[in-house]
Amino acid sequence: MELRTLRYFIAVVREGSITAAAKSLHVTQPTLSRQLAALEVELGHALYQRNRQGIELTEQGVILRRYAESILALADKAEEEIALPTHSIAGKVHIAAGETQAMELIARAMERTQAEYPGIAFEIYSGTSADLMDNFVRGFYDFFLECELRSHVDMHTMKLPHLDEWGLLVRRDDPLANLAAVTAAELVGHPLISSRQGVKVGVLGQWLGELADKMDVRATYNLPLNAKFLVRQGLGAAFTYRGLFEANAMSDLAFVPLSPALESTQGIVWRKTLPTRQAQAFLDKLREVCAEEPSSTRADS
Repeated sequence: MELRTLRYFIAVVREGSITAAAKSLHVTQPTLSRQLAALEVELGHALYQRNRQGIELTEQGVILRRYAESILALADKAEEEIALPTHSIAGKVHIAAGETQAMELIARAMERTQAEYPGIAFEIYSGTSADLMDNFVRGFYDFFLECELRSHVDMHTMKLPHLDEWGLLVRRDDPLANLAAVTAAELVGHPLISSRQGVKVGVLGQWLGELADKMDVRATYNLPLNAKFLVRQGLGAAFTYRGLFEANAMSDLAFVPLSPALESTQGIVWRKTLPTRQAQAFLDKLREVCAEEPSSTRADS
């Protein structure tokens, strides 16, 4: 398979028809059709079917789209880095980040990096730790801001001087809002909302212990911002970190901490292969920012 052919295929998927794709690629429709037909012959499977709306991918076409997008993204990233002048400190730094206030440290380091190296730009990707880690391992990101930092034998890690406090985001009229803190036992029978990882893993699973099986989880979320709307509609109380939402006396939402208190350690992860010059410049600034924090307990591995 050639990269050009994969780009043709992705263009057809994106545009929804061969005619529109040919126009966007500035090639003739017969040329594009021949390229796609040759790709199907090479793979031994039909990749799409025509219908009144345009095209619909077959099962094999869906699989190829997933891999083609990954291959093309990595190829573009490689071309971008190779094209930089030999001694230039410029280009993009790709950072995957879970939702945490530790992002403030990352943002501070980004600002300092750009102040010294105006040619550096940043791309931030948000999502669950599981989804982000998968793409991080495959090489899409330079760094991964991991919530609940774990040990990674084949990677470098740096603990950030920040702890996130767990609690529940609730509606102001929820009985839980009147509590100074909530225990696991008090959550039994109460409708809850959790991250997609669920309530049986990580530090939250340890905190709930045997009561995790008794939690009434009505919905799960990918990003905490979506959980806010579920809470507002009365679907339940959402497990989250303090400070991610406006939850004060003037808000219709309240944050209730857990009892006993529960905190998560956050950290940055990067591969042991030599980082790009721009990635190293950012890492140096991040170390600088962390060293200035009063409660800094930074430890590289």
